[in-house]
Amino acid sequence: MRYKLIGCKIFEREIASVTYQCKNQIDVTLLKQKLHNRPQRLQKTIQSVIDAIDEDNDLYSNTTSETPFDAILLAYGLCSGAVSGLSSKQYPLVIPRVQDCISLFMGDRVKYEEYYKNHVGTYYYTPGIVELCDAVRLDDQWEQRYYFHLKRFNGNKKKAQKVVEIEKSLTDNYRSLTYIKWDELPFPEYEKKVEKKAGDKNWTYDLVKGKNTLLKKLVDGEWDEENFLFVPPKQYVTESYDEDVITVMTEKD
Repeated sequence: MRYKLIGCKIFEREIASVTYQCKNQIDVTLLKQKLHNRPQRLQKTIQSVIDAIDEDNDLYSNTTSETPFDAILLAYGLCSGAVSGLSSKQYPLVIPRVQDCISLFMGDRVKYEEYYKNHVGTYYYTPGIVELCDAVRLDDQWEQRYYFHLKRFNGNKKKAQKVVEIEKSLTDNYRSLTYIKWDELPFPEYEKKVEKKAGDKNWTYDLVKGKNTLLKKLVDGEWDEENFLFVPPKQYVTESYDEDVITVMTEKD
């Protein structure tokens, strides 16, 4: 089978680890992580990639008129509603039934839900989060961020300070750091880095063993109804507001 996978760059290492040993042919496009900061923009970006694939005009895919895809796979959760409304005219979409990426790193949405309930105020780390989007900063790093934004806004002190205050507020309610480790992706230096950061901030630290279960099932084509939504061509994804997370609608709202 030949699948197109569209995913967040935060999964770069994890996706590579499951696709290299996959029995199917997986054509991968990864989108930058910062799109998550604006869910509507993320939705439009994913839809534009799907549209380009439908029209056989995607710069990052081989010619689909010669070798069409059997499905488009999305390595995303609901992500603040970003997948709601997505549709393909030509191909079925397959999407994990999870709220966000942490369930995919954990490999089990029930495991994550239970962990979340017992660890409120936790910021999660993976190799990709360490490398791309570490939002938890030490107190002496905020001055560096201020000068970074000061340069970014051409010396506008008010704007620079406002952005720093917003960035600080994103982690105000956190008091714990958890690193999710896959056996297939050992990075002991990242584990130590996160543990040290927790100690420097006087926060608690935890190391959790994640699994590749959900991402591997996604690329292997093992789409059980409990964990994955199958969206036929010309139908749409929508939030279900229940334990299924997402469902199919025949017409767009």
